[in-house]
Amino acid sequence: MIERMMIPIQEYQIEGRTVFNTGVSTVGKGGDDYFCGHCGRKMIHNMNLARIEAPVVYQCGGCQCYNLPPEVEAEAGTAASET
Repeated sequence: MIERMMIPIQEYQIEGRTVFNTGVSTVGKGGDDYFCGHCGRKMIHNMNLARIEAPVVYQCGGCQCYNLPPEVEAEAGTAASET
């Protein structure tokens, strides 16, 4: 299990993606831990966000700010370098 920092974004950057409020705690069945890129709170425990195929923005249950998983940034960087 790896601890990963989410990518902080602003509300205007949601751009039609689904917003998932992580609430007090979101727990999966295998994967990594994800922390809010704004306040540092653990948002998601033991979950593999790379397996989620829908475009999702994660809202911190603590500070209510918006985040993207680090995998999204990596995919965008890969796509940009391929063009």
